Amino acid sequence: MKKGKILLLIILLLTIGVIWIIEPLSLNPFSQIEIPETQSEIDFNCKDSSFAVNNELESKANKIIDEHMASNNFLGVTTGLYIENCGTYVSGAGFTNKADQKRINSNTLGRIASITKPMTAIAIMQLHEKGILDLDTPIQTYLKEFPKKAKGDITIRHLLKHTSGISHYSSKWDALSFTHYPTLVNAMDAFKDKELLFEPGTQYMYSSYGYAVLGAIIEKVSQMSYGKYMKKYIWDIAGMSNTSLEEDKQKYSNNSRGYLKIKSTYIKSPKTDLSIIYSAGGVQSTAKDLLKFGEAVLHNKLIKSTTLEMMINATDELAPAIGDDPYGFGWAVYDDPKYGKIIQHGGTQPGTSAFFSIYLDQKIVSVVLSNCFGTRQNVFNLSRDIAYLALEK
Repeated sequence: MKKGKILLLIILLLTIGVIWIIEPLSLNPFSQIEIPETQSEIDFNCKDSSFAVNNELESKANKIIDEHMASNNFLGVTTGLYIENCGTYVSGAGFTNKADQKRINSNTLGRIASITKPMTAIAIMQLHEKGILDLDTPIQTYLKEFPKKAKGDITIRHLLKHTSGISHYSSKWDALSFTHYPTLVNAMDAFKDKELLFEPGTQYMYSSYGYAVLGAIIEKVSQMSYGKYMKKYIWDIAGMSNTSLEEDKQKYSNNSRGYLKIKSTYIKSPKTDLSIIYSAGGVQSTAKDLLKFGEAVLHNKLIKSTTLEMMINATDELAPAIGDDPYGFGWAVYDDPKYGKIIQHGGTQPGTSAFFSIYLDQKIVSVVLSNCFGTRQNVFNLSRDIAYLALEK
C-alpha cells in the first residue's frame, strides 16, 4: 500500500512537472490559437528623399516577421532597425508567456547574451583612452587575484580577442550556473585555477570566461561594480534606460519568460544565474535600447573614432577562416563586397537567441531578440532580412 502511494505521488509530481514545462502542449505555440500579427512602431523622417521607406518599410518588415512566425521560427521576438538620417523601426511578435498568451511588444525586456561582449570591450577601451589600462601588460598588473600561468602571461589584448588560452564552457551543461556571485572577482573562483589551453596569443578560442576576467578588471581599476560602471559610462550616455544586469532582486513588468526550442516544441527554460559571466553575457535589454547603443557607436559617443578603428582591426586575427568571422576587440568583423564593413555579435543562452549588427559604411543598425534558445539561425536570418530592406533601397 505504501509503495502504491509513493508511486502515485511520483506520477503526480512528474505530471505536474510536465504540465509546468510544456504549458501545455497545445500551445507549442500556435496549434489551437490564431497567430497574432506583428505590432510595430516607426519613427521615420527621412532627410534623403530618395530613401522611400516611410510608407513601405514598416509593412514589408511586418510581413517578413509574420512569415517567420507562421513558420514556427519563434515563440516571441522583438526586432529593431535604425537608419541614419531617417529613423527607427521596432516591433514585437508572438508571446512573452505562452501559458497566459501575453503578447510581446516592441519594448519587451529580454536577455541579450553575448551582445554584452562588445559593450564590455568598449568599457575597457574607455579606460585605455584615459591611460588607466595598458593592453599589453600582464593582467596581474590590474588583477592580482588571477594566478600566473605556466603557459605564459595573459594581456588585456589577448582577452579582448579570445586568444588568452582561457577555456570556454566544456559542454552545454557547463554553461548552466545557478550560483550567485557578488562580484566578478568572486566569480573567477569558478575557473581561474584551470590551466590554459594554449600559450596566450598563439590560437583563437572563444571564451566567455575570458570576458568575465575583463569585467573583473573593470571592477578593480574603476572601484565600481561592473553594473554601476556600465550604467554610468555606457548605458546612460547612450540613452539606454531599460538596460541593466539581470538580477533576481529586480522585478520588471514587461520582461519575457525564457524558453528552449526543441524541434517544434517550446519548453520553459531553467532560470540560470548569470553573475558568473555578467560582463560576457549577463545583460538584459530591449530592441529599442540596442538601437540606441548602435547609434552611440556610430556617432562616437562612447569612444573616439580612432579607438573604434583599433577595435575593428582584425588584420592579426587568429579566428578560423571557416565558421567564424575575423574577431577584433569584442566584435566579429566582416567586409561585405557590396555593403562594406559590418561589425556584429550574436548570442545564445537559456531563454534567448540574439543577433546585433552595425553596417558601418551604410550607417544602419539591425537587432533581433528571441526569447528562445535554439533559434540562433532564425535570429540571424531575420536580422539580415530586415537590414536588407534598408540596404537594398
